[in-house]
Amino acid sequence: MFEYAKNKLTEIAKKDEPFNFTLLTVDTHTLDGYVSDFCEDFDDNPYLNSVRCSSTQVYNFIKWLKEQDFYNDTVIIITGDHVSMNSYTFNNIDSSNRKIYNTFINTKSSGCTNNREFTTMDMYPTTLAALGATIEGERLGLGTNLFSCEPTLSEQYGTDYINTELLKFSTYYVECITNGNCDK
Repeated sequence: MFEYAKNKLTEIAKKDEPFNFTLLTVDTHTLDGYVSDFCEDFDDNPYLNSVRCSSTQVYNFIKWLKEQDFYNDTVIIITGDHVSMNSYTFNNIDSSNRKIYNTFINTKSSGCTNNREFTTMDMYPTTLAALGATIEGERLGLGTNLFSCEPTLSEQYGTDYINTELLKFSTYYVECITNGNCDK
């Protein structure tokens, strides 16, 4: 996959126009993970082997990106969608300390970026800001630009409150969004 990505990015970059390229890795998504044939085992735990293999591949890919002519004009976003479902590997870590890994490389923004409380809703305005977009009020939809110093909904109200609100029944959502009956 990473070799395909390198070839595709080299091809796309020759067009000298803005582009987006998204890569999805899932080697660590199953309970025991998946280790590519070209990776060596270093531990008895297959999941830790998959994490090491995957992270090594990502590291090498970013290292390759840094050598490309287009690197300085390229924003790289690495994000997870949830903490590992493999809890037995991490049973010695307090669950409140387990976090999703997110990082932005070569962003066009800076500000209040460390140790923010946020949700995936905040990734939309943050991604646009990372690319250099100006966001009036620093919010889009229910998300807040994490490069701003504006508080996120999680920071303002707490995750429990947000989850409670999002789980509430919405006639509008069911009728208009789900069923497509927005003319009412």
